[in-house]
Amino acid sequence: MKNIIFGLIVATIIGGGVFYYINSTKKDVEITTSSLSTQSLVPPTRMADINGYITSIQGNEIIVANEIGAKEITEEERAQRQKMTQEERQALKAQESINLTKEAVTVIIPVGVPIVKGSGAANGTNIKAEMSELVKGIYVSLWKTGGVIEFVKLKGASTQ
Repeated sequence: MKNIIFGLIVATIIGGGVFYYINSTKKDVEITTSSLSTQSLVPPTRMADINGYITSIQGNEIIVANEIGAKEITEEERAQRQKMTQEERQALKAQESINLTKEAVTVIIPVGVPIVKGSGAANGTNIKAEMSELVKGIYVSLWKTGGVIEFVKLKGASTQ
């Protein structure tokens, strides 16, 4: 009789521990996933480290014609551009890009790095993009931390 009672107590303790572990792990994963999915759509607030058209892509290694001397646009200019159509924005970007010096930069896009593109909405929101959307002729902005790419934003097709 003592063995049966002792066995039930041990089984209850082990079962409770397993139940607690499963439920606590599940909640942590849900919290992490939801916070990452919203954060990954917003680029860093600083200016991108690399801006330009993709000239070559091989797997997750891309070569970008990095624009040297590009200036950061003001909030007023950003608001004006939001009122433009996507084609107008691309034409303006191509015009601004003509006079900039370009330098070929080779980078590797690590697996899991957030990749976004504009949703096309007037409010400037982003939507998630896929690695397969990085193709020759696409204009990209890349942010780096310690030499490693941390964020990628697709900005449009080449008009060249």
